[in-house]
Amino acid sequence: MTKFLLHKGLGSSTVHQIGDYLRCHGTGRHWIERYRGDIFVFVSDQADEAILKKEFPGLLDAVNDTPTNGIRRR
Repeated sequence: MTKFLLHKGLGSSTVHQIGDYLRCHGTGRHWIERYRGDIFVFVSDQADEAILKKEFPGLLDAVNDTPTNGIRRR
């Protein structure tokens, strides 16, 4: 599973655009979550991850969720 963070200032129309693209060209196995004002796009397939990195690099950043031993990252 890979997690991407939508850039600030982008909202629902961008989320719909990304979701529609993944449904048409990818596996369609993705989900969107909002958390504390941020919007995250999750994909569970490497093909979908490649699509997001290739087609939407200016809209999304991959998020590294490695364990931090209780240390909060900013």
